[in-house]
Amino acid sequence: MPTISSMTLPKPASWQDFERMTRDALALKWASPDLQMNGRSGQSQNGVDIWGADAIGRRVGVQCKRCVEAPSLALVKDEADKARAFGQLSALFVATTAPHDAKLQQQVRNLSDTRVAQGEPAIAMLFWDDIVDGLKMNSDVLRSHYPQITLEHSGALDTERALALLELGYFGTELWEYVVLTFGEFGWMAQADPDELFATLDILEKRARLVLAPDDAEPIVEALSTVRECCKSTKTCKSDWDPAEVCAKRVGTRLGRVQGALPLAEQNILDLAMHLARLYHHLEDGPDEVLLEKLGRKLRKCLPEASEPGIATTLAAVSESRSGYALAQKLYTLLDQELRWA
Repeated sequence: MPTISSMTLPKPASWQDFERMTRDALALKWASPDLQMNGRSGQSQNGVDIWGADAIGRRVGVQCKRCVEAPSLALVKDEADKARAFGQLSALFVATTAPHDAKLQQQVRNLSDTRVAQGEPAIAMLFWDDIVDGLKMNSDVLRSHYPQITLEHSGALDTERALALLELGYFGTELWEYVVLTFGEFGWMAQADPDELFATLDILEKRARLVLAPDDAEPIVEALSTVRECCKSTKTCKSDWDPAEVCAKRVGTRLGRVQGALPLAEQNILDLAMHLARLYHHLEDGPDEVLLEKLGRKLRKCLPEASEPGIATTLAAVSESRSGYALAQKLYTLLDQELRWA
């Protein structure tokens, strides 16, 4: 029986199918159920096939391109120019059935920086793997596009609690690092959006209340509230950030303390999520064999035996990673997908 992470999904046979898949995938990834198709076949779409709010509430458009190879930068520029007629957008995404292309991604990042500096909407790429990752977040949505797929749920672990602990550990353990990445020099250079951080704080608050006892959840919720207020307030000197730093680090400390009060299976998930968070922010080089073996053991404690093909494939892929954030992102995606289907 295949697992969700080991499956290679066939690409859509028509552009209409790809547009619907893209809409459904992004609605899940962005938690944006109001994403909608722009018009119908034969009508002028002004360079936008899908429109609505993204994960942080911005009004965005998506242009879908069904193609074998990655589109050219000239085509991306052309689609961005067409989208001007659609109306005010914060960003335009060009979605394609092609695999990831590092050269095109860099070119589009440079193009986006130039456009934003000129007051134009940002632009970014979405590749086939990005669409597949979104579809895999919900079994019903995936089956609506691939009715031939059959995957069994074991019911051995409460999926909602498991996913909540994964998010708590991954985003809460090194919360101060996220604040620094958003509001520090690097965040300024990368034009990081503070609303994305605020959305993460809201998610962490909800997850803490869901899986932790009230006495354990409330100190974390209070710390998150202080971080939010401090990030929104006007600063006149570096010390104005001290309350946010103290409370952000307190979230990670509290998570470590409450871990022992959880059932063993949930302890394992929170432990691995916290480990991945530390690797994301503090591992500057690629992983060695010892680290990969340790991560493999932790993954197998969290996931059922049926997930072994996905674990092996992902560990082989991350062995070539040159940074902690690339490794952590891939393992987080594996955990997220397998927990939803395990």
